[in-house]
Amino acid sequence: MKTLLTAIKAQLQASLTYIRDSDIYITPHVNFIPNAARPPCVGIKDGAIKREAIMGDCVVSTMSVSIIVLVQLQKDAASIMGDTTTSKKGVLDICDDIENALNHNLLGITGLQHAYCEASAASEMFGDDRESLQRKIITCNYEKQT
Repeated sequence: MKTLLTAIKAQLQASLTYIRDSDIYITPHVNFIPNAARPPCVGIKDGAIKREAIMGDCVVSTMSVSIIVLVQLQKDAASIMGDTTTSKKGVLDICDDIENALNHNLLGITGLQHAYCEASAASEMFGDDRESLQRKIITCNYEKQT
C-alpha cells in the first residue's frame, strides 16, 4: 500500500499542474487537511485491502484508495461546476482530471494488474465557521497478484 500511495501522489502531482504539489497529500483521515494546504487540494487515503488465494500459491490483493477533492465554496454552483469567467475548476472538473490520470494506469508498479476509479460519492459541503469547502470523494481500486 505504501508504494501505491506514493505512486498515486506522484501521478496526481504530475497530472494536476493547476494544483500546488504541496496541496496533494497523503492523509490519515478523509476529514484531515494539513495546515499549509489551501484549496483546491487533494487528499489520498489508504483503504481496505482484500486478499484472495488463487491457484499456484498466488494471492490477488484488491487495494482501495480514497481520493478526496476539496475546493473553496464559491458563488452559486461554481464550486461544483466550475466558473468559466475565472477558469476555476469545480469538484466535478477536478474529479474528471483525476479519473483520466488514474483509470487503467498501473503506475509502474510490478504485479499491478487492474486500476480503476470505481465510484464517487455525491459532492457535499464541508468545513467550519472559518472556511467552507465543497468535497467529493472518489474510490479507486487496484488489483495486484503476488
